Amino acid sequence: MAEDLWHGCFDTFTRSAFRLEVQGVYREPKEKGPLLQFLAGLVPDLSYMDAWTAEVAAGVAAGRSYRRVRGLTDPLTDYLRFELSFTHLNVDAGEDVRLLPADETRELPREDFWLFDDQQVLTMRFGDNGLVGVDLVTDPERVSRYREIRDIAWRNAVPFREFTAT
Repeated sequence: MAEDLWHGCFDTFTRSAFRLEVQGVYREPKEKGPLLQFLAGLVPDLSYMDAWTAEVAAGVAAGRSYRRVRGLTDPLTDYLRFELSFTHLNVDAGEDVRLLPADETRELPREDFWLFDDQQVLTMRFGDNGLVGVDLVTDPERVSRYREIRDIAWRNAVPFREFTAT
């Protein structure tokens, strides 16, 4: 059911998809090997990213926008260092990725979500083995609150390329 919700939202949004990431660590099975490679000083196999970057590039070409705010920790976790090492792939595909300093991240709810077309939200639940579930939110008042969270995060976040240039 969660997979159907996930694909349904990504397949049907028409204008915008926004992701807020506030976890310092994600334990997605497909990332375990590449993370270990990165930590060992090797070039990680990032082929698992190919489907996502292709989807983003196709969506952007069709007029949809993909935006993401990634909350940081201080100090950065190993996982966040790993993610930052290949975030340029997201940006190169057309995703507008911004980074939120740790002091700003602490002010936000500790809940990751996707907001689609400003109308529906997929909240995300994580466990020891990555994503364990999603919940669809369509109630206008609740969706409005997620839009407010998005706006606060976006306003306080630094564009990825600007962040990496400093």
